[in-house]
Amino acid sequence: MAYWRLHYHAVWACKECRPLITPEVEPELYRYLWQKGLHLQGIMHAIGGIEDHVHVVFSLPPKIAVASFIGNLKGASSYWATKVLQLQEFDWHRGYGVVSFATKHLPHLIQYAQNQKMHHDAQTTRETLERWSEEDDGVVMYWEEPGFSG
Repeated sequence: MAYWRLHYHAVWACKECRPLITPEVEPELYRYLWQKGLHLQGIMHAIGGIEDHVHVVFSLPPKIAVASFIGNLKGASSYWATKVLQLQEFDWHRGYGVVSFATKHLPHLIQYAQNQKMHHDAQTTRETLERWSEEDDGVVMYWEEPGFSG
């Protein structure tokens, strides 16, 4: 078995940034995303978000393509939400944002995802962790040292 430490933070929005992740939907959706991520051989660290987007912190072995993992999470959860929860309007925005990061930053990213509501309320979001498409101001090709305080 190969040695690897590949950690990612992904974010994607509801279609048209609609507030579809209601307090009733959120726990079931997050539970489904978590279980699906494990089924896809990911190591799930955190899921959080607000009513119009979701953040997922995960690790993947090198044999699994990040784009495939995220695509499968998005596709399966959208299908599940429409069929099981019967949310006919539920769908994800076409794009997503993903950054990789060092193991030493894992606790900060877990905390960031889990505290999304607080970060948005206090306006302490991190721009590089909130982008989900190139239209959001260009492609981010670097990682900024996190200076998370919360």
